[in-house]
Amino acid sequence: MSRHHIRLMYQGQPVLVVAGYDRPLRELFLQVFLCQESGPAGDDDIVYDSLHEPALDWTVIGTLTNKLTALGICVPEKLIEAVYLDQRFTTGNVVVWHHADQAPEVLHTNRA
Repeated sequence: MSRHHIRLMYQGQPVLVVAGYDRPLRELFLQVFLCQESGPAGDDDIVYDSLHEPALDWTVIGTLTNKLTALGICVPEKLIEAVYLDQRFTTGNVVVWHHADQAPEVLHTNRA
């Protein structure tokens, strides 16, 4: 599974956006969490989770981008491109932090 993270603002609150490609399921995913200063995120901290909309076609990158647009969340184009390329080349075992003002930071990769 590939995971691309970025911290952004959503409706005046800091959020963590996580998007990626799940190789075993052959689907993209999108999660948006409220950022909490203390402790792990709970169910009340979930703004959006693609698992809650299984009827959408998560095999198409447009579903992910359309959902971000509907939520009013603007991620860097490089994040979308990276998720698309993960899907295209069935990349897994990658964790990347994206930033609005600097290059992405690869935290983990196991591309064997």
